[in-house]
Amino acid sequence: MRSWLGTLAVLAVFGGAMAGPAAAEPGAPGTALSPDHFGVLAGSTSAPVQLEIFCDPQCPECAKFEAASDSSLGRHLAAGDVAVTYRWMTFLDARRGNDVSARVGNALMAAADPATSAASYQGFVGELYRRGGTPSLQDIADTARDAGLPAPVVERIGAGQPAVDPGSMNAYNRVQLLAANPEKPGTPTVYDINTKTVVDTGDAGWLDRLVQGS
Repeated sequence: MRSWLGTLAVLAVFGGAMAGPAAAEPGAPGTALSPDHFGVLAGSTSAPVQLEIFCDPQCPECAKFEAASDSSLGRHLAAGDVAVTYRWMTFLDARRGNDVSARVGNALMAAADPATSAASYQGFVGELYRRGGTPSLQDIADTARDAGLPAPVVERIGAGQPAVDPGSMNAYNRVQLLAANPEKPGTPTVYDINTKTVVDTGDAGWLDRLVQGS
């Protein structure tokens, strides 16, 4: 499904996150920017289950998905048997006349860091959706701290340091979403990279079954 948009490569100049999987603790799966710089890889590229999750920070259906799946995702990310590339989108800003998705999306990209574990990143994602609303930079930074993200990352988020151009990120990730789920290109979409299929997340055991079948 991957299509490289060369005109967007300029985005590599944004952000302080480093590419290449790393871990906050020895042996713990870490986080990094995806090679195209428009996603966050939580976990290792060697994990047997590789997923892409497309979400907008203001999407109510994404909030429902995270409420149902956050615990399972965090458990499997910590165990190292699942890796997730989160692809954040910002299309709801235009519909709602605000910049919440861009602000939260930038923070979620800024959280990709060698010191941020995959499980704590998932905790950050889940808690942002749980709290909802229209968070300020300080609110987002407080959520990052409460999720256990490293202090330098929390400070970077609180300062609003640019990590990505939100409009270009949305445009690039929309191309990937259309390729992954052309029939229903909405959020949330969970895509199994190994089988090249959209995952049915309709019941609580969906991730356990993927892991057991890998």
